Amino acid sequence: MQFTITPEAVRAYKKYANFQDGECYRLYVRTGGPGTGGLFYAVEKYLPEEVGSHDATFEVEGIRFFIREGDAWYFDGGTITHNKYLGEYGFEFYNPSLT
Repeated sequence: MQFTITPEAVRAYKKYANFQDGECYRLYVRTGGPGTGGLFYAVEKYLPEEVGSHDATFEVEGIRFFIREGDAWYFDGGTITHNKYLGEYGFEFYNPSLT
């Protein structure tokens, strides 16, 4: 699986969401609310021992991220970045294979 979380994005997670070194977070796909019909990525804190053997794992800037096998289609080939000019709302996900 090819996936990138930029160091800038992780530093922003630490600043705006209080992520701490050594913590573990799952990246997954969610659907939008009523009427939106869109998909977006979400982040949820997990214990390191909850990461499965088939999960893709990534460690950036001291934070461990993982993606379950069933969500890989959405993330494979993608990148999460952060635009500092947008502050806490500046997280951007781009995957050219989904366009």
